[in-house]
Amino acid sequence: MGILKNKLKLSSWLFLLTFIFLVVPVIFQQEDYVLHVCIIIAINTSLAASLWLLWTLGYVSFAHAGFMGIGAYTSALLFLRLGLPFWVTMWIGAAVAGIIALLVAIPLMRTRAVYFFMASWALGEVIKMVIAYLRPFTGGWEGLFHVDPPKLSILGLHIDFASRFSYYYLVFVFAVAIIFFIYRLNRSRIGIIFWSIHESEILAEHIGIHVLRYKVLGFTLACFFAGLTGALYAHYQTFISPRTFDIWVSEFSLVHIIVGGLSTIAGPLLGAPLLTIADELLRPLGYLRVIMFGVVLVLVVLFLPGGLESIPNRLRALVRRFRKTEKEV
Repeated sequence: MGILKNKLKLSSWLFLLTFIFLVVPVIFQQEDYVLHVCIIIAINTSLAASLWLLWTLGYVSFAHAGFMGIGAYTSALLFLRLGLPFWVTMWIGAAVAGIIALLVAIPLMRTRAVYFFMASWALGEVIKMVIAYLRPFTGGWEGLFHVDPPKLSILGLHIDFASRFSYYYLVFVFAVAIIFFIYRLNRSRIGIIFWSIHESEILAEHIGIHVLRYKVLGFTLACFFAGLTGALYAHYQTFISPRTFDIWVSEFSLVHIIVGGLSTIAGPLLGAPLLTIADELLRPLGYLRVIMFGVVLVLVVLFLPGGLESIPNRLRALVRRFRKTEKEV
């Protein structure tokens, strides 16, 4: 009964969030800035969810933005140089990010703790510098321009995703698909194995789990989704450069999942939208907003260690304590 009750609660929250994200663009369809923020929220949530998938193994990668960049640049270059449609290039971009992640994961996932953090940070910087110095192909530090949004013609219906209103629903569909896949994976046998590795790699090995194989799988899937998110981002912004995928992007995603909560997929669903809106409100402060994010992170760690997703349980515990006190009186 408890498991069923938790499933119903989570389903209710997901339904409510889905309803809100579907209705908001209709209400603000004339407000381009609001639609822009909604699109960035969907992209940030997808990226945070993919990073959370890696966290279920007990790892946080600072190279995540780099793999987002691989997906973005692959999709953009195939579109600009070969004229391939977005509906093909986005999957190739995600696949390239996943294949590169698979190759580097074999040595990378043998490291642990601070060594993994440093290795992933170095990998992210290497990816950015390689993109920057392959100037004939990538445009170097100046970046790529005219990465046009896609168009769709199906059953006589023509949709131009250059409109922010239509692009929002495109990115929303992909964000929901990514989150749903990660949610189902987390509840499957593979998800249980990921969490067992998270708790104790040594114990997982002793009960017969091939730890390295599952860590490589988790890292590859997380980077595949990061690459897919990067392709969506590139064709929305229509311009990308190596600076777009700086280490700060990875660090912001990390803050999103910590503030939202690390225990369930609800963490990125709560943290990414709230902090994306906060980031937009603090944008006039320039680089000071990075300091504000650090302050928020410290406050959450000190006073709300379970993140935003722990608030309902805390409120229920508070109500129970209050009722118990009343009875005793």
